[in-house]
Amino acid sequence: MEANKVLTRENKPTIELHESIKKVFKGLELSYIEVYYLDYEVNEDTGFINKNKKVKHYTKNQVSRNMKALKSSYLIAKGAAAPNEIIKFRTKYHIAASTLSLILGFSKNTISNIENEGVTSLVSGRLIKMCLNNKDIMYHYIRVCDSIDNRKKDELSRKLMQQGV
Repeated sequence: MEANKVLTRENKPTIELHESIKKVFKGLELSYIEVYYLDYEVNEDTGFINKNKKVKHYTKNQVSRNMKALKSSYLIAKGAAAPNEIIKFRTKYHIAASTLSLILGFSKNTISNIENEGVTSLVSGRLIKMCLNNKDIMYHYIRVCDSIDNRKKDELSRKLMQQGV
């Protein structure tokens, strides 16, 4: 994947940087990946640009992504399924993201969105984690799902029960 480019104060492109951050939020120590770029330090009172020192700066898009990453990290710490847990489960059982969404009763792209953008809801994240960790619940949801045909239900049920969760 190509790195995003950001223009500096000198109108020169620079690459977007990533750094693992640890932050205490609502009493929990959280880790997530922060995105930013480096540019000259600016004194906000005087407008003076210090060309001898580069510091972190954030675009509006980066601020938004960092906030989503922090929120996702917080929800995972509170018991929601992490995107990599969902991917691992789907890979193990050869289940498409759209199929898993339907089995759990979400819209067709919910699981894919969570995997790509992070957890958005504690309730849905906890439900997903509970289902991934309990083969009886997942088996039941497969069997009662109206959105997949009986052949697919049988195939998924067999895979789930053979390998266990």
